[in-house]
Amino acid sequence: MPYSMTGFGYAIKNFDEYEIEVRIKSLNNKGIDISIKGPREILFFVELDIRNTIKKYFERGSFQVYVNIKYTKPKILMNIDNMKTALESVNQMLSQLGLKPSDDKIFDLVSGLASELEEEVVDEALKKRILEVVEEACEKLKEERKKEGEKLIADIQNRLLIIEEIVEKIEKEKDEIIEKAKEKITEKVKELLGEEYSERAFIEATLLAEKMDITEEIVRLKSHIKRFKELIKLDQPVGRKMDFLCQEMHREINTLGNKMPDFSPYTVEMKTQLEKIRQQIQNIE
Repeated sequence: MPYSMTGFGYAIKNFDEYEIEVRIKSLNNKGIDISIKGPREILFFVELDIRNTIKKYFERGSFQVYVNIKYTKPKILMNIDNMKTALESVNQMLSQLGLKPSDDKIFDLVSGLASELEEEVVDEALKKRILEVVEEACEKLKEERKKEGEKLIADIQNRLLIIEEIVEKIEKEKDEIIEKAKEKITEKVKELLGEEYSERAFIEATLLAEKMDITEEIVRLKSHIKRFKELIKLDQPVGRKMDFLCQEMHREINTLGNKMPDFSPYTVEMKTQLEKIRQQIQNIE
């Protein structure tokens, strides 16, 4: 069953040194639009991966993503091997410059260099965990969109049933209306031209009947309704296809109404139901 484009997904997960929180809100959109907010130093290396993750789960919608990281322990990097490597580099640099700073200054320089040596490793680990929480939030959002989609589809099905019942009524009544129209035009021609023009009256009435024939419109409407029902059963994005079908149905209803004004109450009701269906489809993925 098709999914809605509106929903909210939330996930939070605790790790040893930090807590990662991800919130995703989605609204309807013709395509896919993603806005991500969070710590700049984090988004710098993970934003593209977050976008790709969302695109893996969804094809349409406007997404507002919020990423927050709360550190529960001081972020201290004390890899001895990296510290030694950094110390050698600092001593060489100070020797060449002829500088002899205090031990605490040397330690600050060594710590900074050691942190840079480990930054790539730490970033990759953090990135993996962030994406893990993003995927969890996407799963929850997908479930919410599914529930909302079920409500939308139920309403669409009810309105589609009303249109289908009206089409059946029109199909049953059209022949009788055409016959009455033929009789009226026949009598009108005879009244104006006389009984000797009865053949002319018959021809005029036949031409009128051909212009009023709505068999093709009924067949196409039934075909569109059948296709609509097929799309409703699919577990994939079908919003665009449904919107196109609504346009086709609206055209057929208009043509039907123009050919047979007697069915005006029916066509007005079908257009009303179809417009409400289109409004609901705007939220279907």
